[in-house]
Order: sequence, then structure tokens, then C-alpha cells
Amino acid sequence: MNAQRRRLIVLALTGLLVAAGAWVLRPLARQTRPAPGGPVGVLEAAIADIQTGKRSTPLISAPTAQGDVTVTFLARTLGGQVPRIVSDVTGWGENADNNTFDFTIGRMTRIGHTDWYALDARVALGARIEYFVVHGPGDYRFDPHNPRRTQLRGGGPSSEFVTPGYLPPPEFADPPVVPAGTTTEGTVASRALGGSRRVTVYTPPGYREGGDYPVAVFQDGFAVVHAGEVPRLLDYLITRKAIEPIVAAFAESHRYGDTADYADTSMRTFLTRELLTWMASRYAVTRDAGRRAILGVSYSAKDAFDAAVNSTGAFDRVGLVIPGRRLGLDEIAAVSGRPGHRLRVAILAGQYDHANLATARGVRQALAGAGHAVDYIEVPEGHSRATWRNHMGEVLVSLFGTRTK
Repeated sequence: MNAQRRRLIVLALTGLLVAAGAWVLRPLARQTRPAPGGPVGVLEAAIADIQTGKRSTPLISAPTAQGDVTVTFLARTLGGQVPRIVSDVTGWGENADNNTFDFTIGRMTRIGHTDWYALDARVALGARIEYFVVHGPGDYRFDPHNPRRTQLRGGGPSSEFVTPGYLPPPEFADPPVVPAGTTTEGTVASRALGGSRRVTVYTPPGYREGGDYPVAVFQDGFAVVHAGEVPRLLDYLITRKAIEPIVAAFAESHRYGDTADYADTSMRTFLTRELLTWMASRYAVTRDAGRRAILGVSYSAKDAFDAAVNSTGAFDRVGLVIPGRRLGLDEIAAVSGRPGHRLRVAILAGQYDHANLATARGVRQALAGAGHAVDYIEVPEGHSRATWRNHMGEVLVSLFGTRTK
């Protein structure tokens, strides 16, 4: 389970949530209709098939002329509670303006006189959507009639479904590449951050000393290297010549339990000076900023953005992967009026990342308006580890692709 969803559950259990009905997510109310997806008799027949194992949930309609489908979630009440669906398509009930949650979002409607409930949502083709069935405060469950789960290393799964046209990432569906690159562990002493930081370094198959390899630095990269399986992804892309051979550093910028935000220049100093100096002294990497990229996922996108925009000579390429709201509107707006070096930027955004989508689109507009080269990738998924893992290859191809050199 990703950090955003864990935070939702913790807040629910500690009582730090808004009262039910205190806030209404108007855009989602138009998208998710609290009405059963067809005549009661049709749904009752579907439920009978579900109970005998002949069908699974949710129900997905045929594609419409508008290029979407109607998805009907079905759930049985437990203990008389009216169930809810919290999901990418309901925005997880989160209010992006004040970081509160609404317990009325995703509330289901009873089907006739049965103890089953339904909720409809319009969903794009080619989508992958994660969700839970909620039976009360803190009671988040898998859909018992949907065997499909997100499959991740090091993260809790959720129920998920896909709509017609979805294609799984071949880099993880195919067997791992042989021969593979090599990963080694190291430690970077950091005066800026007040202590050492671990780093995992990937070198590509056929790596040779004396080379001049491009560099990718992943801010807060330990989750990326382990749960995200990015070394495996790099092997796949390099072997197929989709990207040039690169050296990648996965930095433990924030240590476990570290609550510091590093809002000053300390994180920038670590990323643009200390870490790059450490790499140059140990690996055959370029010193050309035009061939170096920094990437940040979600919370860490702010640090990657800051390091690229505010430090000339470090990184001329930047990947912002489902960037979170920590990257504020003031920082985004300041880019348009600031002269400086031109960046090559790849932004990955989730169409159903309702709380953060405006951030991604705002960054795209500001950077493109300032003359930077922006490749914007928006996929019909939400804000989750599976989203960035499955689409990280598109970001890397944008930044290091052999056809875009």
C-alpha cells in the first residue's frame, strides 16, 4: 500500500478526518454516479453468477462511442454497514486543498431488497485502477470477488482492474535480461545533510572503466531500486537499444525516520555537488550537465525540480514522476520569469491522480512557457507505486532515448 493510502487509513483510525459530508468533491461527483449500473434484475442475475464463481467484480461494460466504459463496483454489506469504494476513480476521498478526507465519497447504493450494493464510474479505455472496499472506519478490504491484485515488491497490494486496451509493461512481463547490469552499494559523506547517505549504483552490461557514461540520479532512490525494479528496467531498455547505456545512482536522500523537509539549499547541495563529486571519483561517468538527469517520484519530485532549475551545471535533464503537491504553485510559477539554462524535462502524470494532477499540468505549462523542452506523459491510472514502476521506462526513453539524442 503506498504512502498516500497508508496516511488515509492512519488518519481514519486516529480521528483526524473531517466529519462526514463536510466537503464534497464536486468533480468526482460528476464522474462517479451513486446509482446501480443497470436494471435491478440484471444486477441480481450478475450477483448470482458472482456468488457461484462464474463472474468476477467489478462489472465492465462494452466501450462507448466516447471512448470509455462504465464500471460497476459491487459489494455485500457486512454488519449492516453501507459499503464504500475508495479508489483512483473516486480520488480516495481526498480534498487536495486542505489534506482532509470525505467519508461520503464512494458511498454505494443498495440493489433492490438484497444486501448487495453498487456504484458506477466512467473510466477511460486502457486504464488500470486500484481500489478497496470499505466497510467502516479503518476497515479497508480487498474485493473478495476480484482475484486481481497489484503485484509489487516491498509494497502492500490493493485490488485492481483494467479496462479494454490496457497493456502490461513488457519489461516486467518478459523474463529478466541476461547478462544483467551490476549494482553496488556505497556511502556518501554529506556535510550538507549532516550525516552520510547510502547510495546504490547501477552500471550497465559491458560497463568499462575509462568510459564517459551518461548519469541518472534518482532522488530518494531506495524504493525505486528495490520495489520499482529499475535495474531490471534499465537492463531491458539498454539491451534493446531503447536508451543508451547509462550509470544510475539511487540515493537515500531521506533516511528512514528522517522528518526533515530540507526546505533550504541543503538537499540541493547534496544532489548537485556532494553526490556528483562522489560518483565522478569512482565511476566512468560524464561531467557534462547536458548528459545528466535527476529524477524524483511523488514527494521527491520537488527536490529533483529544485536541483535542476536552481543549479546551473549539474543537471540539464529532469524526470518528474507523478509529482506531488509538495512542489508548490509559487515554485512552479517562478520558473516562467527566470532566465537560465534550458532543460529537457519528462513528466509522468496519472489521469486519476486527482489530488496531484494539477501540479503535473502546472509544471508542464510553466516549464514549456519558459522555453524548456517538455515531454508530458499522462496515463489513465492513479497515484501509486505501480503507476510509476510500470511507466518509468517511458520517462527514461524520453530522457536517454537513442532516437532523441
